[in-house]
Amino acid sequence: MKITSVKTILLKWECPVMSDALSVCTARQALLVKIETDTELYGIGEAFCYGSPLHVGRSIVEEQLAPMLIGQDPEQIENLWQTMYWRTIANGRRGVVMAAVSGIDIALWDLLGKMLKAPISTLLGRHQDRVPAYASGGFYAPGKSLDGLERELEGYVKKGYSAIKIKIGRNPHMPHNAIRYTADQSFGVSYEEDMRRLETARRILGKGKLAADINAAWTPMQVLAARKDFARVGLDWLEEPVRFEDREGCRMLVREMPGISLMGFETEQGLSNFTHLVEDQMVDIVQPDIGWGGGVSELVKIGAMALANHKPVSLHSFGSAIHFAASLQVAAALPNTECIESEENENMLKSGILTTPFEADEHMNFYVPRSHGLGIELDWDALEQYVIL
Repeated sequence: MKITSVKTILLKWECPVMSDALSVCTARQALLVKIETDTELYGIGEAFCYGSPLHVGRSIVEEQLAPMLIGQDPEQIENLWQTMYWRTIANGRRGVVMAAVSGIDIALWDLLGKMLKAPISTLLGRHQDRVPAYASGGFYAPGKSLDGLERELEGYVKKGYSAIKIKIGRNPHMPHNAIRYTADQSFGVSYEEDMRRLETARRILGKGKLAADINAAWTPMQVLAARKDFARVGLDWLEEPVRFEDREGCRMLVREMPGISLMGFETEQGLSNFTHLVEDQMVDIVQPDIGWGGGVSELVKIGAMALANHKPVSLHSFGSAIHFAASLQVAAALPNTECIESEENENMLKSGILTTPFEADEHMNFYVPRSHGLGIELDWDALEQYVIL
């Protein structure tokens, strides 16, 4: 079998306005990668690009990386990963180039699963059939009050979630808050309002796990100043409170907040960089993204490295159905999976492009799809309405 083409499919869906600490989202997008062969089999993956222009990713995939793959044996996934990495070493290693490599790698694993008639998790040596998940929501939105947040979180608990993550940190009047440099500072809140948001979440959630995501908008000293409030509301996990480049800041937070697990970093990439995070004691829970951090191949290595250092893993997942399916397959194979992110915002690129939706038990542990490759079947007619040229 040989690879005959590497194509991209660009998707976009106009969504209800929402925001985290820094960014305002008005549309969801996805950069899909389709690898075709000289047989009827193909593989599909997703390069997660954090809102960068989709045509940039398309150019990297189709013009820079595809020529390295055409005519090659798709079973040689590790060889192809290393080829893409080293031939782009001067302008790659991080950023959208690594995202493109990640999307291609996912597609290759999907193809391999179809060739061998097994899901990716089986090829990796599945550890579990169901993956625990936390509800990822609690975003800011125009006119969204504490009552609106309360109703949202009550819905998650009713579904069966016992762990929830909400956004905090959108504080335009806080000194040195990074939102001051963003294009849109709408519907920001005060620090006190954010603490009320956490109090509301804890009251609705009860004794379950509560996480807050700051998206690196605060400084280390601002995070430390909030630790008494975090302890008062019973915060369990704190995601990306500061930039991962701030090594001393991250180490200080891990050291000075022993009752709260620092989770990160979705924006970091590659095994060597995650190894530095772990060895430098900058995180408590390792949180890579499969469509950004290196694909299936690299995330398995990151998971093994974390296991060797007694660190749990929680995969970040904020993309399309392809991204979530790939995350489930890898999470199911890692013995140190703590949980997986289950986005609960309305997202038609996740919920509206499959013939069969993802399934979970009464406690929102997601069943790992058992069909070949990613284990999902795309509804190509439904997907077509979101395709952009």
